[in-house]
Amino acid sequence: MSNQVTNVMAVLKAAKPIELVELDFVKDKFIALHNSFTGSDRGEQEYHVQVFNYKKMLSESTTLKDCSPLSLYGAFLDVNVNRLSLEQGPKPDCYITSKNFNVAPKGQPAVWEKRAQLAISPYGELKMRLRAGQIKHADNPVIVYEGDFFEVTTDVHGKSVVHKAIIPRKSKTIVASFIRLVRPDGSVDFSVMTIEDIDRLKGYSNRQNKGDNNNDKANALYTSNNGQIDTGFLSAKTIKHAFSTYPKVNVGQFSAVESEEVPQPEAIDYGIDPERHSATGNTQDIEHEVVNDDFTNELKAQSQEEPEKTLVIAGDDDDEPEF
Repeated sequence: MSNQVTNVMAVLKAAKPIELVELDFVKDKFIALHNSFTGSDRGEQEYHVQVFNYKKMLSESTTLKDCSPLSLYGAFLDVNVNRLSLEQGPKPDCYITSKNFNVAPKGQPAVWEKRAQLAISPYGELKMRLRAGQIKHADNPVIVYEGDFFEVTTDVHGKSVVHKAIIPRKSKTIVASFIRLVRPDGSVDFSVMTIEDIDRLKGYSNRQNKGDNNNDKANALYTSNNGQIDTGFLSAKTIKHAFSTYPKVNVGQFSAVESEEVPQPEAIDYGIDPERHSATGNTQDIEHEVVNDDFTNELKAQSQEEPEKTLVIAGDDDDEPEF
């Protein structure tokens, strides 16, 4: 490992997690990446916005402060890599979560390290797919209630939906949800979620949180709406469900959108090789040109993920946070 990498690692480890993003090295790297990706000179303004959001998120978390400094550094840079924002609200782009990894040599007793990971919400994923040109437009998700006229048909042109809401509502019982997407060629794609789909996801959430038939530990939002799924949570699930058959979206190496592991090509120059410290193996090339420096490929190791309860905006089989 070069002296430059050793010095940077020492500085990262010595910094307090909440102040880490204010290091000169981190600031310079964030600004350079932003300007490179966007072709603008607004990197410094965006840096200060995301520093505020980062520090607010860490100040409100009891676990992120225990994450390794390098993973926090990578997660912060990935806000830039994915061209999203850490600003939290009803429809956040992304947030930082944590996972535990075994960093002990093979055959040795486990040594667990907590690492930060940038989790991309369905709303953030939607922005990325729009930017990537996979879709041209997306309507807001629509929730269908008992008593509404709702018809789904499929023909050679694809799926189509006819929905007529009955106002005032005859019932507060949710029966389905759907979203209308417009493809780049102007054709329309509908994605529908039924009660059976919702129940299936609730079952995944229960199992992920180590529940069973006698002890339901599914995310509380599945039943928080008078025994039904929360409508905001359902809207997010509807967006995520709509992209289940779409190509994988490109993300940074400290980010997660889906749960399947895929190859991890060398892509973004984070100033250090993220492969050793990546919170998951599901990363892909971002398709940006970034000049390599002395840090690339300096660090190599293998990590084994510990099975534990985590909240990650990944596939439909993963639990999701309370937006």
